[in-house]
Amino acid sequence: MIEPESNVVPFRRRAAPARHPKALIETVYAAGSLTLKADERPAKLAALMLHALGFLVIHEVLADGTPQLLKRGEARRAMDRPWRLSKPPFSGVAGIPDAGGAFLKSLN
Repeated sequence: MIEPESNVVPFRRRAAPARHPKALIETVYAAGSLTLKADERPAKLAALMLHALGFLVIHEVLADGTPQLLKRGEARRAMDRPWRLSKPPFSGVAGIPDAGGAFLKSLN
């Protein structure tokens, strides 16, 4: 019977888990906005898909800190900059969380 040379199984480092589009959209809608670092490529790819479908608004954060709105098709050129993801203005203003104002009504 031939014995294997080693019974040690190497554990390889896994890649960083990609952010699922459902989790990303739930986070943005609950908070109103979310900032992504320049190197969060998996989350940005999910955001691109949601942006194309109209579920997110993407702002590129420039070097001086000012946000610049990215239209559909422009976001791919800004992958090397930080982004601010916002909820679209379904109710008037972009970035208002879903729970915004819900607790104020109960206080009155």
